[in-house]
Amino acid sequence: MSKESRQEREREAMRTLILETAGQLVAENGIQKLSIRKIAERMEYSPGIIYHYFEGKEDIVGQLLEQGYRNLLQNLNAATAHNSEELLPEQALSRSLSQFIRMAIKEGTQYRNVMFNDSAAVLRHTAVLHMGASQERKAIGMLCATLRRFKGLESQSERELELTAQVIWSAAFGLIIRLTVENPPEEQKAALISRHLQAMLTIASG
Repeated sequence: MSKESRQEREREAMRTLILETAGQLVAENGIQKLSIRKIAERMEYSPGIIYHYFEGKEDIVGQLLEQGYRNLLQNLNAATAHNSEELLPEQALSRSLSQFIRMAIKEGTQYRNVMFNDSAAVLRHTAVLHMGASQERKAIGMLCATLRRFKGLESQSERELELTAQVIWSAAFGLIIRLTVENPPEEQKAALISRHLQAMLTIASG
């Protein structure tokens, strides 16, 4: 291995360590309380070292959110890809929504910390209710593609379809938050998710 390759490998290892440490702190205390100093203290390095790898807190937060978003999409794709072309649109929508809700609940506090953050830096990655979100957010785009398969929705304009997807996403988000905060017994949780899916299918089916 050349000197340059070894240095690049070491640099990537340090960037990964910084991001993992930042992720732990976000999960514990939220994005608002994250700081370069706290990351450095947890790693037992000086703050100056962090700036060799990232421009600052916003750069680190942006990388974390992009990484989390990619992981979410990969998990959703993996969960819905099996025989997806053979699934009816109702089955595809139910499966993708169920996986999204359960994965978000599993993230728990970290999901809330990110999704309730209203800073411009975070909203650049998490905002989904603006016009054109289906083009900028793959999750909304995937939802629109599924909805397009429903009889009665195939003739809707892109704008109308995007609004429907945003409403369905928002309803799922609300359920996720309440389930995370209240943490009801598993039986009740499953019943609520099932009823939510039925309601969303009613919306999609017109």
